[in-house]
Amino acid sequence: MQTHRRALATVWVACLIAAGATGCGTVSVRRLRPGPARELVRVAFPFAESPADGWLARAEAAYNVGRTEEEAKDRERAADFYLDAVGYAGRALEDSSWEEGGIPSQTRAEMAQELSNASTARFFRLTSGRSMRLDESWRAALAARGVHVTIRRDEAVWDPESFDVLRFSADFAVDGLDNQHSVDGLGVPLIAVRRPRWKDLFRREGPEKFLMPRQVYAATAVLRVTRPRDARTGLGPEAILELHDPLRYRRFTLAAGRTAPLAADFTTPLAYHLARSPLPLLEQVGLLQPQWLERLAGLYMLHPYQPGKIPVVLVHGVWSSPRAWIQALNDLRGDPAIRDRYQFWIFLYPTGNPVTASAATLRKALTEVRQTMDPRGTDPALDQMVLVGHSMGGLLVKMMLQDSGEALWDLVGTRPFAELRATPEQRDLLERLYFFKPLPFVRRVVFISTPHRGSELGDQFIGRMVDRLIRLPSSVRTTYKSLLKQNSADFFAASMRDGLPTSVDNLSRDNPLLMTLQRLPFAAGVPYHSIIGQKEPGPVEDGSDGIVPYVSAHLDGAASELVVPANHSAQDQPDAIREMGRILMLHLARVDKERAYPVDPHFRLLREPTLASPTSSGIPPRRRGFADLVPRLDRIWPRGTPENRSRDAVRP
Repeated sequence: MQTHRRALATVWVACLIAAGATGCGTVSVRRLRPGPARELVRVAFPFAESPADGWLARAEAAYNVGRTEEEAKDRERAADFYLDAVGYAGRALEDSSWEEGGIPSQTRAEMAQELSNASTARFFRLTSGRSMRLDESWRAALAARGVHVTIRRDEAVWDPESFDVLRFSADFAVDGLDNQHSVDGLGVPLIAVRRPRWKDLFRREGPEKFLMPRQVYAATAVLRVTRPRDARTGLGPEAILELHDPLRYRRFTLAAGRTAPLAADFTTPLAYHLARSPLPLLEQVGLLQPQWLERLAGLYMLHPYQPGKIPVVLVHGVWSSPRAWIQALNDLRGDPAIRDRYQFWIFLYPTGNPVTASAATLRKALTEVRQTMDPRGTDPALDQMVLVGHSMGGLLVKMMLQDSGEALWDLVGTRPFAELRATPEQRDLLERLYFFKPLPFVRRVVFISTPHRGSELGDQFIGRMVDRLIRLPSSVRTTYKSLLKQNSADFFAASMRDGLPTSVDNLSRDNPLLMTLQRLPFAAGVPYHSIIGQKEPGPVEDGSDGIVPYVSAHLDGAASELVVPANHSAQDQPDAIREMGRILMLHLARVDKERAYPVDPHFRLLREPTLASPTSSGIPPRRRGFADLVPRLDRIWPRGTPENRSRDAVRP
């Protein structure tokens, strides 16, 4: 009966939070119905003014015959003609007469890419279906018909056989995201999925440990015909399948040294990944039953480790999960200047645990990933890490910059730590909770709606109800009881003897932990920035995002502070995302100025304006070009009265 009442109370409080508080917007992915091969309307070729024009004419003719055969339900013949069209379009792109008479070169490139992409997609659909497995059995079935496909295998491309399924990005529509980030070019954008191996999930070691249980990546398939079909000899065509990673490269090399832009869809795979994950359930479990999430807690990469790219670690807040960052992830990764130099990692943790416990987990994860990915210290980019924390996540981030000294131990103990009676495991646990130093590889942090001086939620009726429903892990409770039993009654402070705090306790405005953290200095030379939400118009100093008041979120000494019109979920608002992009570009400017690590020539190549059109990514003007914001102004003006502006000087 007690369990039943507890469950009803949990549902009731969850409904109150959903109705009255804030949360991340809903992002969903809808699968579209498959359609027939689309008609490509283009100019007629009464004669070929250059060889390349002739190849284009053949590609168009082969594509149209393929459509006719597909409509007649002859899938094999249709696939053969589509493959022929891929070969002819490729010859048009590679032809040495590129700049000779006929169609303008840019128009020819666009036409050839469109024909190649459409033909490649139809070939895959007819030979493998909508959910593709481009493995040995697929190649064997093609070989039986005289079509020989070789899969390129090297470090520069994905291995198609390493994925459980490949889906067409064009088959899905994304709802709930402000922008769709894609790039026009050669290739077919795909969603590459590796399903979780739950049996081995908690046995993973090394770099695999930091990959998501269910891995979803953006991929672009390019099919190159190396030998066309020979009707005289009966020899079938030969082709090479390349599965490219658009987060690593924007262009690739064709024959004769010519390059082509790589088509990409960055939004759909990201939405597919997070919208179809169990994160909404984990948000509830992580707050009310933290022990159920402890084994899954940790640092996760949204893409395999990329040497040379600076990590940006996103830390969510209470009653939340990494899905709170989906808008920011979509827009930040959609900007090529940021995509080329940064890699994004997310931290998942049970938000019901005390703040000190979650911070210790984050500190351990950051240290471990640094040692695992680069044990010899040869990647200086890992020493330029940026942490971004929303709400309570900002408190965790702040503790990565602070030296606790004896200050936190003095909150719970009345005697020196050396006099503690405990097992080695218990002593190690308490050391990680209450004694820490700044992490030297964290070089910049961003606080978003962070309750440095407490939150209204911690003192409200709903907050107190949630606090009563949180059940800390049994291992924590057992350790707590054991420590009380092993030591004298007066060894621990009264607050410690009265019971263990939850995260909601830690967010109270008069909480001793927050007061102590507020007095601890930050690591010297590490800039920190504040982004603060203001729900209602009015003076900034009297404002609030509905959960955290401005006076709690404000920090003296911040390199910049921006107040945005938003509720507590400010991290997914356009102004806040734009500010995050500006800060990341500011960080790059500082890194390059100090020459903290040499920039790979590959990155400089990628940033050449001739290689990617800013409009090709589909970023609206209000969010495009974070690099343009760095020299924008000497100051960042908050929304508020003029007298508040003096505190907002930007310090690189």
